[in-house]
Amino acid sequence: MRHGGKVLTAIAVLAGLVASGPVAQASEDPGCAAGVRFTSNYTEAASGLRVMSVEVANCGTEALQLNGYPQVSLFDAEQQPLDVAILQGTGGITVLDGFDDPPQPITVQPGESAASAFVWRNTNTSLEPPQVAKHVELATAPGAVQQPLIAVAPQRSIHIDLGSTGRMGVRAWYR
Repeated sequence: MRHGGKVLTAIAVLAGLVASGPVAQASEDPGCAAGVRFTSNYTEAASGLRVMSVEVANCGTEALQLNGYPQVSLFDAEQQPLDVAILQGTGGITVLDGFDDPPQPITVQPGESAASAFVWRNTNTSLEPPQVAKHVELATAPGAVQQPLIAVAPQRSIHIDLGSTGRMGVRAWYR
């Protein structure tokens, strides 16, 4: 094939890509059905204290307004809800820099993200089995659609080992 043919082939391929639009649009991503995706990237653990990062990514087409705390529901391995107090801030569990800062209005544009975090203690002072959440559902605000929290590297699974404490603190959305 001569140079002219290669250029025409390349142009045709590029034109096809432009015409088809982005490869993964929000409507095609099953983790983004409501225009947002919740992920957890890591959990830090030290002496029974646990801190899990949480991120909300705006994979929709409109700006996302956040001002408050994620709405959180915890479930065991059989998808049964756990009886756990979800606290705003650390709730006295510990002292963490920035964790008890009051909510601030945040605008998250499409393609951007904001963060939150969970904190709890893995303390078991009961003869009952410890409470362990294996599934988490989140919403950006009260009344918003809840979606699953997706664990990404390195854990690839959710493991919130609350012991018998029955409570978990949640940080307000922040950047």
